[in-house]
This record gives sequence, structure tokens and C-alpha cells, in this order.
Amino acid sequence: MAQETTNATTARAATQRSDGPLTGLILLGTFGSDGAPSALLRLPSGGTATVTTGDRLRGARVTQIAPGVIILTRNGRQRQLRVP
Repeated sequence: MAQETTNATTARAATQRSDGPLTGLILLGTFGSDGAPSALLRLPSGGTATVTTGDRLRGARVTQIAPGVIILTRNGRQRQLRVP
């Protein structure tokens, strides 16, 4: 059953100011099992996307997901995103 209200601790944690970038692709978090990891990303448009290893995103392939980090590969070049 879903809660009707959010407790104060959760509300404070969910609304913290970030020193991270406010534009571009941002890794919000990683989750899932070691055998089937997933990542939640904030897109430059403001939307979100959930990806798994092998997915394509904005012309890059998701090549690795580990706790708090994702690696995207495009044209042989790797880009690492970390949770801010």
C-alpha cells in the first residue's frame, strides 16, 4: 500500500540541492542485481530513462553498470557517468 505522505527525513533527502550539473545527461542512480543491473538517468530534456547493459541511448551503447556508475561507449570512446 502506498503512503499518503512522505516522512520528513525522506523529503529532506529527496529535495537536497545538488552541486552537480543541471543540464546534460545525469546518472540518478543504479539498482538491480549483479546479473541484471539497471540505471536511472535524467535526460537533457528533463525526462528520465531506465537503461540496462546493451541498451542504446543518444547514439551510445550502455556497456557497463556498477554501483553508482555507468559507462557509455560511442565510436570506441568511453564516457563514465557517476551519481553526483
